[in-house]
Formats: sequence, C-alpha cells, structure tokens
Amino acid sequence: MHSWKSPQSPALPDLSPILPLPSPVSSTFQHRVSTKSTSRVTPSPRIPPELFLDIVSFLAVPDTPTITDIHDRSNLAEICNCSLVSKFWLYAARDHLWRHVRLGGGRRGNTFIELLQHYTSGHESTLPSFVPHVKHLFIRESRGGLSWGPKWLNAVLPTLAGSLVNLRSLEAERITWEYLSSKSRDAFIKGFKGVRKLSLRVCEFRTTLDMIRVIGEFEDVEALALDRVRCEWDDIPADSEVFVSRADDRTIPKPPRRLRELAMRGAHTRHVLKWMRVAMKHDGGRVTVEVLRLGALGAKSAPAVGKFLKTLGTSLKELHLGFDAAFIDNGDEVVSHIDLSHNNVLREMHVYGLIIPSLPPSDLSNFHHPTRLPPQLMPLTALLDGVRAPLRALSLALYPADPHALSSIDFEGLAHVLNGRPWTTLEDVLVVVANEDDGRMGGIVNQRLDKLLERGVLRVNVGFDDREVLFI
Repeated sequence: MHSWKSPQSPALPDLSPILPLPSPVSSTFQHRVSTKSTSRVTPSPRIPPELFLDIVSFLAVPDTPTITDIHDRSNLAEICNCSLVSKFWLYAARDHLWRHVRLGGGRRGNTFIELLQHYTSGHESTLPSFVPHVKHLFIRESRGGLSWGPKWLNAVLPTLAGSLVNLRSLEAERITWEYLSSKSRDAFIKGFKGVRKLSLRVCEFRTTLDMIRVIGEFEDVEALALDRVRCEWDDIPADSEVFVSRADDRTIPKPPRRLRELAMRGAHTRHVLKWMRVAMKHDGGRVTVEVLRLGALGAKSAPAVGKFLKTLGTSLKELHLGFDAAFIDNGDEVVSHIDLSHNNVLREMHVYGLIIPSLPPSDLSNFHHPTRLPPQLMPLTALLDGVRAPLRALSLALYPADPHALSSIDFEGLAHVLNGRPWTTLEDVLVVVANEDDGRMGGIVNQRLDKLLERGVLRVNVGFDDREVLFI
C-alpha cells in the first residue's frame, strides 16, 4: 500500500505510452524463439490506454439507477481482477474501486477506519494512495445498544473528515445530531463543507432551527436531499421574519448559494421551503432551484409547496411530485394550492404515489338503475391541466389495487388534457403500474391512452419497479 501526501499529487501515471497486453503464454513463446532463431520476433499487440479505461468503465456501470446500489458483487469482483493484471490496470481500476465507499459500524467500517488511522497516527502524517479516488461517501450509524450509549460515528467522524479530502457527495443515515460530541459536529461541518451533494436520511435533530442551521453551513452544496429527517419539536414561529439573518451568535444562515437540486420527503417540507423562499425574497437570485423532488406531499405542506413553486417561476426545469396515501381522498384540496402556470419552462414532470383503491361492490338491490361512481384521480387531471410549459417528458407511477381499480381512473379526462395543444411537445410518456399483472393492466393503459400510443410516445412498465419515477 502506497502513501499519498498531497491532494495535488497525480492520481494516475502518464498515460501517453502505448502498453502491450500482458500474456504469460506469448512471453514464453517469444523467449523460446529468441533462443533458437535469430529472426525478428513479431511484438505482442499493443492496445491504446483509452481501451483499458473503457473496459474498466464498462464493468463499473451500475446495474440499477439507485444511488445506494453502486456495484453488484460480480462487477466489483471483476474490477478487482482487472487491478491485478498490471500496474497500469491497477491505476485504471482504482478510480472505480474506491469512488464509492459505504461504511457502517460493522467489521468493514472498522477496518477502513483503522487503515486511515494507521497512516495518520505517525510523526509524518500520510494518507493511503486510494484516498484521492474516494469521491462519494455513505455513512450509517449502527443500530442496537442504548440510545445514550457510545456511537460509532461519533468516534470515527474526525478521522473520516480529516482524511477524505476529495469528496464530492456525502450521504449520512441514522445520525442523531444531539448524540454527537462538539468535536464530531465540528468535523462533520468543516471536514465535509466542500461537498457538492448532501443527503441526510432518517436523521434526527433536536429542533427545526438546528436542522436548518446545519444545512446552511454547506454553502457550496448543489444538490440537497432530506429524506425522513425528524425534529423533536418545531421552534419556528409563524412570523416568517425569523428567517432574516440577525447579527448575533445565533444567526440563521442563508440557504446554500449554489443549490440547483432539492429533494425532500417527510422532512418538515413546509419549513425548509419557507426558509428558502424568504431568502429568495430578500436576496433575489441567490437560490435558483432547477430540479425539485418532493415526496409524501399532503394537505399540510401543499400551501408551502404552491408558494415555493410560484417563487421559482421560470428557473424550474424538472419537477417530481410524490403524494401521500391520502391523496385519493383529499387530492382536490392539495391540487388547489399548486398552480404550475408560473413554471412555463418546465421540461420534465414526474408524478408518483398515486394509490388507487378497489371500488366498493355495486348495490345489487338497484339492478335497473345502478349508481355510477365518479372516476378516480380526477385531481391528477386538474393538476396536469394547469401545465403551460412545453414538456418533453411525463411519467406517472400508479399503484392500483386490481385491474378494476385501474380502469376507474379518469382516463377520459387525462386523454383530453394530454391530447391538447400545450402537450404537443411530448416526446416520452412513461406509465409505471406498480402491481402484479397477468397482461391486462398494460393493455388497459394502452387502450385508454391510444392517441399517445399512436404518436409513439407512450411506454407502459408493469410490475413493482417504480425506480424510473421515484428518486429522492
């Protein structure tokens, strides 16, 4: 294991030479020929370095689009095998081997920390040669033990923050901010301050203002994800002026100045959006969110979402809206707060969380005059009807209880809206039906949206995989 002393040191050797492909068989053959003949030996075929890099990059392509499943074991094993071929292959593979590091409180995480501490504990502090290749770090607090007992992350955060100097993204899971020591908090904020992507998942803060203050410290973050972040209590008063910076030691920071992508699900959505909206009002142009992903959206947070969308205006290019399970009942109220006419340069829109329950059984006593129930998901039709932007892509994730429930959707209204003039720019419409299917559900969608099918823009994906739409 080599040591690495400076972030400015080259991570790869000179790639200019054209290196031969190593082959024990061919080298033995050449040796035999050279001892028995004086004729010129044909050299082994030479492969450009770019081809080696293409081979390793092909193996490193993730099999799934999720941000947590970076490599499957087979690909990772193949990349390790590539690193054993030669020194050049080692350098080519190392970038992919160490680009994504996932650590928890288990044996692998402890071994990684011990390795870093081995290099940094001596008189001449050095770092392992793989350190500059680590670009994406995922850390998770271990489960078990007493809530007030020793925490694994509390002990290792100073080492990680002081060693991984080239990080681009940080994903932290199950961190309770109150359980971290002042040293670990300081290391987390100062050591990871330069990351461009920050994701906090299932983390917990004491108050809402504590969460906002931590987020505000990462001024250079371009993509922020808050997934199921909890706060013990809400200490934000109704007066929005609390978000205006004050010249005291408890100043509320402004949102990250380079923020372009924001994703939230069950993370005090209305408070974070209010914080950013007030900052945009007092410092126009500071926050320009181009991609907005909101999950578990309900009636409580809908007013804040509507105001934030209006404030974003023409800066918003891509919108993901995920509704909670109550949307089937209170969808009209939720949609009433969302007016997309201000976002007239939208290019993509993705809607998920559309749960469609089974219809109640028909009344057999009223056989001659059966009661006709209204179509389901009419609020979805109203939402799309408000779009005035020239959309290129639209996706819907449906969760029907059965084929009969799927058939009850307001397909007539949807078809009328999507076949209208504002939607002539559509190039791709993806409908994900997240349920088992015997071949009927896909046919129902194709039949009811036949005009889109004829235009060649409709795709239907039936099954349980909605990852093409859902991404927080």
